[in-house]
Amino acid sequence: MAQSQVSVELPGVAGVPRSLSDRPVFYRAGVHIWRFVTGKPLGALGAVLIVLVLIAATFTDQLDRYDPNLTFQKSNPAYDPELAQQALLDPNVRLQHPPEVFEEGGVLNRLGKPSSENWLGTDHLGRDLWSRIIHGSQTAVVVGFGASTIAVALGVIIGLASAYFGGWVDFGIQRMVDTFQAFPALVLLLLFNQVVADPTLYWITLSLGILGIAQVVRIVRSAVLSAREEVYVTAAKTVGASDVRIMARHIFPNVTAPIIVVFTSTIGVYILAEATLGFLGLSDPTRPSWGKMVEEGRRQGTGEPLMALFVGGALTLTVLGFNLAGDALRDVLDPRMRGRGSRAGF
Repeated sequence: MAQSQVSVELPGVAGVPRSLSDRPVFYRAGVHIWRFVTGKPLGALGAVLIVLVLIAATFTDQLDRYDPNLTFQKSNPAYDPELAQQALLDPNVRLQHPPEVFEEGGVLNRLGKPSSENWLGTDHLGRDLWSRIIHGSQTAVVVGFGASTIAVALGVIIGLASAYFGGWVDFGIQRMVDTFQAFPALVLLLLFNQVVADPTLYWITLSLGILGIAQVVRIVRSAVLSAREEVYVTAAKTVGASDVRIMARHIFPNVTAPIIVVFTSTIGVYILAEATLGFLGLSDPTRPSWGKMVEEGRRQGTGEPLMALFVGGALTLTVLGFNLAGDALRDVLDPRMRGRGSRAGF
């Protein structure tokens, strides 16, 4: 006799909604992004600004309307044909009037106003300001991300070794860090860039990255000092794991939160530092630099503020975006602010 199979349904199980971990990956990503936007609106604004800058730096050739070094001309409004004819008969006429009165051809469209041809106007040499700002974003992104990567990569290695081994290793490294931080950062930066006659973009990136190592070493060291006393590190030592394996597999993954935060938050600092060098005339002469453009706009005086205003606005929004995103990321990853981080989608 065949036995009848009876399915038993537990009460309430059918009505339980699926957890977020059971959802597709795109759905989970969308939920996390939405929670971050609603929980950290300023951080979301910073992320949007960063995305816009990255798009401008990545698709420079598609977004720029002209070559950044192309000069635009306009008809000479000061040209006087009658005086030009008189100058042909009497050379002394040229001594009584400015030279542009006798120039019939086009002249550079210096500090041109925004128009359909030049969206943001032109600079003091008649070059399209929109195109130069777009190309300047590429310089800012390369320096910001490159210098931050160098500082974090080397700072993490040195900070891990300093905190893990302790003793004379820690003492020697920290004294070198103290000595390095005793000098003003701007003085060291100027010294690094005076070593070469014409500093290139990559030399500037390297020098900024070296300057940022000391800060990363301090942050990583403080995180590793607490992590090395955890039980899992003691257990790894007990089973005979090597020091390199312990640092790479057990300590480093547990101190990534402050590393991510310092990487994000220092990018804006390096972009501002590169702009400072450009303002002082020490940037790469072959590439557009926001700092150099701000200084060129400043030299035109208060009567022509658009050039400095547009370029300074691009620099300000970029640095603001990285600062806002870095602050939000710090709040999300900081264990002391776990409640706020959970509301932000993490």
